[in-house]
Amino acid sequence: MDTQALNKISYGLYVLTAADGGKLNGCIINTLSQVTVDPLRVSVAVNKLNFTCDMIASSGQFNVSMLDESADFSVFKHFGFQSGRDTDKFAGYEHSTAENGIPYLARNTCAYLSGKVVQSIDLGTHMLFIADVTAAEVLSDKAPMTYAYYHANVKPKPAAAPAADSGERWICNICGYIYEGHLPDDFICPLCKHGAADFSLMGNGEAEKPAAPEDSGKWVCEVCGYIYEDGKPPEDFTCPICGVGAENFKPL
Repeated sequence: MDTQALNKISYGLYVLTAADGGKLNGCIINTLSQVTVDPLRVSVAVNKLNFTCDMIASSGQFNVSMLDESADFSVFKHFGFQSGRDTDKFAGYEHSTAENGIPYLARNTCAYLSGKVVQSIDLGTHMLFIADVTAAEVLSDKAPMTYAYYHANVKPKPAAAPAADSGERWICNICGYIYEGHLPDDFICPLCKHGAADFSLMGNGEAEKPAAPEDSGKWVCEVCGYIYEDGKPPEDFTCPICGVGAENFKPL
C-alpha cells in the first residue's frame, strides 16, 4: 500500500480554540468537515495529547478559525509549537471573542464557526468531536489556507543536508530527530520544525558504535526519530509521535 496517496487528500488548516476553567487555548488542526446540513453539524479531530482536546472534552464547546493565505509561519509556530499547559497562547495575542466566550483569531482568518459537542468518539490517538454549529461568520474574502499552499509557500524550506562525513550527530531537544553531519545554522527540524538552536551535539562528536540491544538504555524510532529512554520498548509500545509499533525501534 502506498500511503503517500493520503497526501493527495485536500486539507485546510485551522486554529481550534477552547475555554475551560478560566483558561483559553488553541492548537493547529487540519481536520474540519461538515457532516450534515439539517441539523447543521461539523466534525473536528484533535490529538489527545493536545491540551485543547482536554478542554473541549470538559467544556463541550469550541471555535474554529479558518486560516487564510495571509497567515505566515509565526501563526503556526505560536499555536502549533508550544503547549497551552504551560503557556498562555492568548496573552497579548490579538483575538476576538464569540458569544460562547471562546476566542477566535481576529487576523489571518477568512471565517470562523462555533460548535457545541453532541458526540465524542475515541479514535485511539485522536478524539473526534461532532458538534452542532451555533454561530458562524465570514470575516474576509481571502482564500482559505490549504495544506498544499502551506507546504509550498509558508513552511520554511530546510537547508540542504551536507555530507555526513564529520562524524557529528545532533539530536533535536524537542522531538528526538537525529541529524548526522555538521548542523547548519539555518537548519530546520523536518519533524517539529524547530531551528538549530534546539539541537544538541551527541556524545563527543565522533561516530558512535550502535549499542547492543541488551545494553542499550535508549531506543530510537526509525520512522520519526523519537527516543524511548527506558530500555527496549515493550512489544505493545506505540510511538507517541508517529504511531508505529515497537518493531520500528532500534537501539541508540
